[in-house]
Amino acid sequence: MGKVETHPPSETVPAADSILGTKSIPILYLRFALAGIMANAILGVVAVVDGYFVSGFQELEVEGIGIGFTVMVITRMLGVLFGVGAGAVISLRLGKGKIEEARSIMGQTLWFTLFLSSLLAILGLLFENQIMMLFGASVESLPYAVEYSRLLWISLPVTILAVVLSILANIDEKPILSMNSWLVAAVVAGITEWVMVEKYDMGMMGSSWANTISQSIPVLLIIYFWFGKTKLKPKWKDRKIKWKTIGEVAWTGFASFSSQLMMFFAIIFFNNLLQSYGGGLHVAAFTIQNGYITNLLALAALGGMTGLQPIISYNYGAGNFARVKQAIQMGLIFTVSFFVILTAIMILFADPIVSFFSGGNPELQQLGTWTTVVFNSLFTLNAVSLLISGYFESQERNWTATFINVSKMLLFAFPFLFIFPKIWGVNGIWYSGPASEIPGVLIAIYFIRKEFKLLKDKSATTARVEQAMEQRFI
Repeated sequence: MGKVETHPPSETVPAADSILGTKSIPILYLRFALAGIMANAILGVVAVVDGYFVSGFQELEVEGIGIGFTVMVITRMLGVLFGVGAGAVISLRLGKGKIEEARSIMGQTLWFTLFLSSLLAILGLLFENQIMMLFGASVESLPYAVEYSRLLWISLPVTILAVVLSILANIDEKPILSMNSWLVAAVVAGITEWVMVEKYDMGMMGSSWANTISQSIPVLLIIYFWFGKTKLKPKWKDRKIKWKTIGEVAWTGFASFSSQLMMFFAIIFFNNLLQSYGGGLHVAAFTIQNGYITNLLALAALGGMTGLQPIISYNYGAGNFARVKQAIQMGLIFTVSFFVILTAIMILFADPIVSFFSGGNPELQQLGTWTTVVFNSLFTLNAVSLLISGYFESQERNWTATFINVSKMLLFAFPFLFIFPKIWGVNGIWYSGPASEIPGVLIAIYFIRKEFKLLKDKSATTARVEQAMEQRFI
């Protein structure tokens, strides 16, 4: 799909014009990955601040917020589908010097994302009660879940486009701009929530407004793409969508989408099983993990992956296989080091961290501390699997990328989720997540080891061809 190139020579420029093809890989990686991690960590900090305010709400309200927050998973899910998908396809085209084709792909992606997300927002509002029940709301928490999620549905087109545009800013070699857009959003959201919750006593709706703002402001990056100095300026004619182009984008982003989709179903299963085996207290504890603590780790991992992808895609498209290998090696070393340290800190300080969200409830504090240790103990393996999947996705090797993501959930996480509670009761539900990370990362390592050998062979072949060309012109 998308392999036939029909553009005139005037649309092709040397691939070496970009810093992605020339600058030192360690410097590039640290610039792009750290900016991606910081941008997503800012979102996590917003969630933590939100959690502080939420901790003062009633248990049913916290439960409702946890259910309603699932709409945010839809935002992230579709955002990475089209953002990561378009980003990889565009970077590969840029690596081959096909500027106009890359620009057109971006424009079409933005228009199609706007149309699809608007349709989903309408459906979400029409069937909000049924959807919240499906997500795991009890009869008692349903009104709170519906009230909290309504604004999230209304803003869905804007929040999804914000994710897409922030990823595409990385592709356009503007990772700092992308990070700053999330920083501005975080500051505005924090002030908004403080005013609404503390000053005007708006309760849950203050939290809902803060999350909506924090996810929406980066949509203003469209101003940069319209008026800034960029190769990827969207045009009015891009409204004429080519389904082949959207198909390529969606298929390329499907691995990231499948990861988020599996997580989406896992959250639904988790909420329902915890409600059945442990009641509202365990659902509230899961809200602390899913909405705040584990969410922060997941956002950081996603930021590291999206930071690496432009480097991989561009150099793979340009045939710089030695740089591709160096980039993924750098990514793996950094990911393991970073998340081992981060999870260790989180486990050591689990009790004070949870106290930030438990609102003085001793039962929730005790359970939340235990679940923080158990649920996040092997998160480093999750981050490694995500990075390796993103590596293959950045080259449009979508079957491999998707298999890494989906196999872990379908073959291990979901079966464990239903088997473990029969052995260990409600604790088994919490054990299922980290237990599935072990076979999941082994599958990812199998594929990346094969890839290192392939890259070595490709680098050698490229070197021989270049040497032969040099001798030919001597």
